[in-house]
Order: sequence, then C-alpha cells, then structure tokens
Amino acid sequence: MGILSKYFSQTDLQEIKQAVQSAEQKTSGEIVPFFAEASHHYKEWNWLGAFVGGGFGGLALLIMDYLDYKTWDFSSLDGIAFIWLGAVIGFLTTYFIAKLRLMIVPREAKLFFVNLKAKEAFLDEEIFRTSSRTGILIYISLFEKVVRVLPDTGIANIVPQADWDYAVQLIVKGMKSGNRKEGIVAAILFCGNLLEKYDIKIQKDDKNEISDEIRDGGSQL
Repeated sequence: MGILSKYFSQTDLQEIKQAVQSAEQKTSGEIVPFFAEASHHYKEWNWLGAFVGGGFGGLALLIMDYLDYKTWDFSSLDGIAFIWLGAVIGFLTTYFIAKLRLMIVPREAKLFFVNLKAKEAFLDEEIFRTSSRTGILIYISLFEKVVRVLPDTGIANIVPQADWDYAVQLIVKGMKSGNRKEGIVAAILFCGNLLEKYDIKIQKDDKNEISDEIRDGGSQL
C-alpha cells in the first residue's frame, strides 16, 4: 500500500481502519486518516546545505593553515577550492540524505507545507461532502512528525479547538515514543468519543458517506 508499508504492518493498518469503523458507529461524523511520508521535498534547502558546507570547507582550510599542515603554503586559490569543495559536499549530502536536509529546514517552513498539504488533502478527499458537514480529516505527515486535524464546518464551531489539539498530541506523542499505531488509534477513538460528547450522534438513516479506507498520500522525497 504505497508508502504505508514502510511504516506500518498490515495488522497495524487493519487496526487503524477498525478504529475508524468503531468511532463512526457512535456518531454521524466521518473520520478520514490521511498519511503523507512528507508534505514537501524541501530541496530548496540544499542550497543552505551548500552554504554551510562551504563554510566548513573554509574553516578546514584555516585550521590546516594554523597547524601548518605539512608545511603547505596555502594560496587564495586553495581557499576557493576548499570552499567550493565543501559547498559541493554540503549540497550533495543534503540532496541525497533527506533526514539531514530536514534538520536544516526551519520549523516555520515545515508547518507551512504541512498546513498547505493538509488543506489540499481535505479538498481532494472531499471531506466536505457529508450531508451534515461532519467530516474530519486526520492528516499525518510522517517525515516531519506533524499532524493536523481538520474538522468540517458542521462540527468545527461546536467542538473547541483544544479538543482537536489533544487528538493531535496523542498522535505526535505516539510517533515520538515509537508507538505510532497506538497513538493514531487512540486519536481516532478520541475523535469518535468527542463527537458523541458534543451530541453529534449517529442518526437512524445514517450511512457511510466517505470510505473507511486509509489514504496513502505517497512521498515527495
């Protein structure tokens, strides 16, 4: 199942799907878990990697000069060569090692792209097409370890933001502690209980308006 098989076993995915079904038995809400390996490729920051690498190249030259390395008489051309070599190494390293690239990306940039992709997923998956506008998108960006819960208009003004934030915290805590699946299941069940708490209960003529299948958003890395 795309990128999901890299992060979850089939048993894990089945338990997440069962959590969705269990939560939806209590409420008219439709819960949609959406997974993205990353919300952006962040390759613009390869140039920052080149800048940092160039700085290390220049620093290496200064240290070697200070230590009088092999009595080498350094010239300005040597300085240019060291800086360029460091820049190339920095660029290639961040280009091919995604985790290293992510380390130099500012948090604000990560949040910007996660928020953008979460909104795109909300529209692409048509979370808004439930009759009472009670859909919920749980957007999980695995690479950044950032989660967004986007409720549709029928429940966004009823359930306090603090409650949605708690659902996010359950998933993020699980991701950081190595209990990724457990955190996601807990958050889904919490959302179901939340809707029941705020009297968004299942109706007699209720039907499953959005598929319970887990969405695989693929990878941009």
